[in-house]
Amino acid sequence: MKKALLIGSSFSAAPIFFKLKERGIKVAVCGSVKSDPCHQYADSSHFIDYSNRESLLALVDQEGFDYIVPTCNDYSYMSAAWVADQKGYPGFDVYDVAEKLHTKGAFRTVTAVCGTPAPKAIWVQQGVASDIPESLYPVLVKPVDSFSGRGVTKVLSPADLTAALQAAFASSRSGTAVVEEFVEGRLHSHSAFIKSGRIELDFYVDEFCTVYPYQVNCSNHPSMLPAAVREGVRGAMDKLVAHLGMTDGLLHTQFISNGSDFWIIECMRRCPGDLYGGLIERSLDIDYTDQFVRPFIGEEILVGEFRETPRLVGRHTISVSSKLVVQSFACDFPGKNTRVVPLKISGDVLGVAPYDKLGIAFFDFEREEDMVDLTPKLHDFVSIQALGDH
Repeated sequence: MKKALLIGSSFSAAPIFFKLKERGIKVAVCGSVKSDPCHQYADSSHFIDYSNRESLLALVDQEGFDYIVPTCNDYSYMSAAWVADQKGYPGFDVYDVAEKLHTKGAFRTVTAVCGTPAPKAIWVQQGVASDIPESLYPVLVKPVDSFSGRGVTKVLSPADLTAALQAAFASSRSGTAVVEEFVEGRLHSHSAFIKSGRIELDFYVDEFCTVYPYQVNCSNHPSMLPAAVREGVRGAMDKLVAHLGMTDGLLHTQFISNGSDFWIIECMRRCPGDLYGGLIERSLDIDYTDQFVRPFIGEEILVGEFRETPRLVGRHTISVSSKLVVQSFACDFPGKNTRVVPLKISGDVLGVAPYDKLGIAFFDFEREEDMVDLTPKLHDFVSIQALGDH
């Protein structure tokens, strides 16, 4: 029986875990939170901080896994890529390419060299003086190595830059921030599967951030993007794939578009979190998670059939802007066939976005105009009762 190490144990990692189990693979799980879902089903558990790549390497050397499989955060992917680079595990880019894709400042350098449309950006190291030209404002200040919008601030003038940099440094393990041009438009994602050096299969999703400004909590598939923008994004990503020599597998990208132009914000080779794949799977009857897993266990990406007419599907990550203790919650989403994945029970503390969430909901819209109009308003269809409320 083959042995795999799943690097991550949260609810977002669970679909990946079960795809491995379907193949009869013995799955060990690593992650420091003993109560996480994947630990409850694992063949064995290793309660380590996998962001410490030396600890992960020691575990891999000790156990002799046949495969290592990352999950849904940058720490999981980057530590795994570093180990894979030394041990020859399949499915990963060489570590230098992984760093260029998953470090915001380095990625901006790559987009400039490759001619990829992207916001102008400047790296800033903690403790080192930097000169941000006034012509660049307004800007977004981001940690180079965090995710889910943590530590991100919009800055309108130089007077507010220092505070924003300190917030970014506090969320960066490397003490590094990137200051980038703020571009106007709507947020979208492009999930593409690479095979033999080119994009074989891809999907576009419309995304909205309505509770925390830089974390997606509302989304829909199919996207309403114009065909010309889709083709432009696909072409830019194909060029980037060739430039970096990316291996087969998922390339997930977030970008902003004003309907005619687009700007690439970030790329990742890990699986997006918050059950993103479930949105694509429900809309198209395609196994997104299976495609993600394949390269890490030595299997080829499959380009199979899927629904010719997508279902109109919404996804909502339920989160709050003020901490509370959950008593109950109710959803009255404007669609049909609602499925809610609860992540808290009565009595649990619900922290603020982007650090916590109550659950994730999926449902079908009946009309395209309803999907377009209501997806950005999904937060309004959830009612949460805090403990002690009357």
